[in-house]
Amino acid sequence: MSVPPARARAIRTALAAVVLGTVALAPPAAAGGVTSSAPPPGAVPVAGAVSGATGAASLAGTVTVGRRRPTARRTTDVHVLAFNDFHGTLEPGTANVYGRFAGGAAPLAGLLHDRQEAYRGRATTVSAGDLVGASPLANALFHEEPAVVAANLMGVELSAVGNHEFGKGTAELQRLQRGGCHPQDGCTGAPYARATGRPAGTYPGADFRYLTANVLTGGSRTLFPAGAVKSYRTGSGTRVRVGFVGATLREAPTVVSPSGVSGLTFTDEAEAANRTVRSLRRQGAGVNVLLLHQGMDQISPASPDSCNAIVAGSALEGIAQRLDPSVKVIVTGHTHAEYRCTTTAGGTERLVTGAASNGRVLSDIALTLEDRTGAFVAAGARNTIVENALNAYGSGVPRQADASKEDPRVRSLVEQYVSASGPLAGRIVGRVRGDLTRVQNATGESALGDVVADAQLAATAAPDRGAARVALLNPGGIRADLLASDVSAAGEATGEVTYGEAFAVQPFGNSLVTKTLTGEQIRALLEQQFAGCRGQGTTRILQVSHTLRYRRSVEPLPAAPTGARCAAAIGEIDLDGAPVVDTGSYRVTMNSFLACGGDGFTVLTQGVDPLGGSQDVDALTGALEAAEPDGIAVPEPGRILPLRR
Repeated sequence: MSVPPARARAIRTALAAVVLGTVALAPPAAAGGVTSSAPPPGAVPVAGAVSGATGAASLAGTVTVGRRRPTARRTTDVHVLAFNDFHGTLEPGTANVYGRFAGGAAPLAGLLHDRQEAYRGRATTVSAGDLVGASPLANALFHEEPAVVAANLMGVELSAVGNHEFGKGTAELQRLQRGGCHPQDGCTGAPYARATGRPAGTYPGADFRYLTANVLTGGSRTLFPAGAVKSYRTGSGTRVRVGFVGATLREAPTVVSPSGVSGLTFTDEAEAANRTVRSLRRQGAGVNVLLLHQGMDQISPASPDSCNAIVAGSALEGIAQRLDPSVKVIVTGHTHAEYRCTTTAGGTERLVTGAASNGRVLSDIALTLEDRTGAFVAAGARNTIVENALNAYGSGVPRQADASKEDPRVRSLVEQYVSASGPLAGRIVGRVRGDLTRVQNATGESALGDVVADAQLAATAAPDRGAARVALLNPGGIRADLLASDVSAAGEATGEVTYGEAFAVQPFGNSLVTKTLTGEQIRALLEQQFAGCRGQGTTRILQVSHTLRYRRSVEPLPAAPTGARCAAAIGEIDLDGAPVVDTGSYRVTMNSFLACGGDGFTVLTQGVDPLGGSQDVDALTGALEAAEPDGIAVPEPGRILPLRR
């Protein structure tokens, strides 16, 4: 990619200006319930947490935890600026939150830099994981490197590791951290140069530090440092220290291809965090922040600061209840939800924040500390929408870009990658006759899931390509909708689908695999969709091709021994109009993630005679091309039917 010298110099200067700050890395570590929108008895009322000592902008309206009475000693506020699940979303695009166009690298960088400047050295910018992975084409085409370089320019200092960071394996994740060219493609996404002595055109790596307290490479050694300590100068001239711990959801191996986490052990998040906290305490950190790639879901939130979260029995609740009292804030991710909640466990109150995804929300967390001792006084948080347009969001309403909200250096960087990927991203591959969405009906079927499953069946039905009779797809394998009204690409007409839009639906680079399963195994697989059945931890309803039709329970499973309850979840199963026979053999197509038992579907590992195929996105674009000139219609539901007892 050719870059004008002036622009290259500007990028080098910007990259050189991003530094980690005064951070002491902790040595590797071995491996309260959350309230809903109504605060718990005795909780701190809604109020601002920022004192006047630093002159920082007030966070009026924040939920705070800490002392009810003001301290007589001088205090200083330090800020944690947090986001999560960015997923390499470089462009602003048309994503929205609460009726506002939001997200993208340059708008997020603009807001971050405004806050960083306002807090004058008393702010640390962090990510709670999935900074990369499942990315749009402009980032994925260059091996996730653009998102890391953009994060450098944003001033990100520390990050948890999300499950998607493991998508291409440990060695590739370590390369993203330390720098160097891709082993197969080299450095294809220049400019990378910065004032570090590395030659121009070399990917520089991350200026921020990944933290993995609970991800072990063997024995007690963590993949990356377990934690870090950040030092801040107070208004009195003294220094206070805050510890940061990074943790990945323990269940990551169930949602990542086995090859991506080969050789790694994922331990209990709370236990690993507590061990790390003890190490950070020896370095002077009496107050700690947990960067956790695990979170909660929201129920019809009214604002980015709502806390209508699904809490009881959640993994996050179990972690929060067992944390060391010095952990005062939990910055979460993974669920793509935005919230600002409090926790109470063992007499310790904590803040829990989530910042949606794709750079659409920024959490601004203020920690009030005593100047002399660094002791915790209070913590407050507020979520801000990262707006990227002059106008409000509306169905079919084009976004009117607002350059004043964007950081110009990051915008320039993004423009180069978008331009380089443009010819491929903008190619029209087909048409849709209506909106194809991931929204599931009462039985778990979605229009887009139907279309993608049919596309994968069509790509593997020929005798020399697998002789498949049915295709199955995990719902998490679909990452974006195909909307007839989306005409964001230059010259794109209503209903047209670009390669970039198709890639956004399936950005993982999974290949198709066809295996032979018995009818008994197919029934066992469908039972395994339900939590508690055959080792499944979470209910996940597979999307199926038009050749399969079955009935499933849409009511709570009956109280009975596990085997009987799971068997009661599935009724009759038909394939091509005939009942599936337990002793019969059937060729079944799936993506490579599922073929390895991903998402807990271990029954699929029992399949035999595997045959590899094309990439999943190629199957989708092939189906779009085959449907020309009319385009793909919105399918009628009816493949998964309710089972009435």
